[in-house]
Amino acid sequence: MNRVKIHTGIIAAIMISVACHVAHGDRRTIPVDEIEKGMKGYGLTVFEGTEPEKFQVEVVGVVPNFFLRQDIILVRVSHPVTDRAGVIGGMSGSPIYIDGRLAGALAYGWSFQKEPIAGVTPIANMLDVLKRKVGKNRPSVPMRLARALLPFISDQARQGPIEPIGFHASFRSGNDTMLAPARTPITLSGFHSPAMGMIEETLSAFGMIPMMGGAGGKGAKDPGKFVPGGAIGVQLVRGDMSATGIGTVTAVRDENVLAFGHPMFNMGQGLLPVTTGRIHTVIASLRKSNKLGSPLGEIGALVQDRQACIVARTDRRAPMIPVTFELKDARSGRKEKYKVEMISHRLLTARFLHAVLVNIIQNAASDATDVTAEITGRIKVSGRDPVKLHDAAISRRGLATLARYFRPSGIVAAILANPFEDATIEALEFDVQLRYGLEHSTIVGAYVTAQNPAPGDVINLHVRLRPYGGDERIVTVPIRIPEATQGSKIQIQVGGGDVMTPVMPTPQNLDDMIKNVERFYPPQSMVVSVNIPGEGVSLRGHVLEQLPNSAVSALKPSVGVEQLTTHRTALSEVYPTSHLVAGKETITITVGSRRNR
Repeated sequence: MNRVKIHTGIIAAIMISVACHVAHGDRRTIPVDEIEKGMKGYGLTVFEGTEPEKFQVEVVGVVPNFFLRQDIILVRVSHPVTDRAGVIGGMSGSPIYIDGRLAGALAYGWSFQKEPIAGVTPIANMLDVLKRKVGKNRPSVPMRLARALLPFISDQARQGPIEPIGFHASFRSGNDTMLAPARTPITLSGFHSPAMGMIEETLSAFGMIPMMGGAGGKGAKDPGKFVPGGAIGVQLVRGDMSATGIGTVTAVRDENVLAFGHPMFNMGQGLLPVTTGRIHTVIASLRKSNKLGSPLGEIGALVQDRQACIVARTDRRAPMIPVTFELKDARSGRKEKYKVEMISHRLLTARFLHAVLVNIIQNAASDATDVTAEITGRIKVSGRDPVKLHDAAISRRGLATLARYFRPSGIVAAILANPFEDATIEALEFDVQLRYGLEHSTIVGAYVTAQNPAPGDVINLHVRLRPYGGDERIVTVPIRIPEATQGSKIQIQVGGGDVMTPVMPTPQNLDDMIKNVERFYPPQSMVVSVNIPGEGVSLRGHVLEQLPNSAVSALKPSVGVEQLTTHRTALSEVYPTSHLVAGKETITITVGSRRNR
């Protein structure tokens, strides 16, 4: 009997404990339908340092179905800082408590507003994001983008601003009376103006504003954990340069962290590193005030980026791409090495890579003078041999003006956004050789002395080169006339390696795309091509040339349009040079009859 009583007592205690826990859980949040105008409460955020502070709120009203199936709670904020600066960028995610219960996250505001009134994302919508299962990241590529990438020439790093879609696009009307997400300040460290402009151009589509800050919280004690109202950073670049989005933690549920109250990129499932943060101060502005902060320690990874909030997990870590730059200045003999890590993202990695390259060059070689630059690189793609890159250019206004046009960033973009498979870039290495002066020649003419050569004859192509600052000279190149050209008109083309376009088959897989990289001619070379009338096909990643018409006709119905293209057969020779070659010349000649041998 006593034993039964003991067991009964234990069961009763457990039931009471569970009941209390359930009741406590119900009391932690307040649903929107219980919130009325005039109700008062408070919020938490960091205005300086790492400790959250209270600010007072009063409910102005509830806007039902502001977004699809999402209401917005309007509150008036009161605190000495917000009285002066209004709703502040970086406050996004600040938890709002009504009647002692969590109502949601401060997330929206107006530009040029006279009163500190903010929009709050209800906590119920944020908790719904937690119900989504986090699976393996498999980035999708729209078919129109896939087709654009196939020729491999598409360089996303050179394009203009990213056009926002979905959530962020709805706030790009330019109407300052419209409720919009509180802008996310992006703390930049180690960047100069030109690179900052590139980053701003990229991130402005997502409601983010770059601000100069610090890469770490020197002198600040890292709290080592996320707390409601504490600062949270989403790192995009770290190392010798840093770019981190700053927001506020709304709630912590075990290993899950809810923050922002609105999306960062609205990219859905993702994997980005998150850190604790320190706020240095608040920069008040008539247009939009912002927190100035710095990241502290990495203690988790962003796993969901949705309309209602971002979700991070403290038991996950996001891989970053290590990038090494080494710049050598031939004039001074100086060598400088830079190391950064950046996120792996099909739209953003190449753009940040470009900005980092511009920034390094601006810092190490800002001379506005004649310069020749050569860049070599290695892309380490998981499971494959390193992809080797080579590019070069000249400028009369210094190296910084050239950095925007280097090809390697576009190659990185194409690999990450390839339509065939998930590509993991394990490391990027770049060497920049800097030489002052213009090391280039221009092709100003070309001619042959044999007007009607026979098939199989070797003739001389004479190329007129004019070196910068030097006298014109003639370079003679021997060419063999192809055998199957009797009576045909053929084209002889000569041009710089950076001007001539190699024949590239339509890739069928990532390996084909990588092979196309290797088909680019070296910029420090002169290329001579003999083009013959005729058709060929690009079939399964290979170019089949010199096919009879019957074979071309037979292949057309059996393969798709993406696998079959028409070419003129090209026989090319590459002649390395010690300098860049500009210009291109084309000569057309008629091949005579075959000679008796």
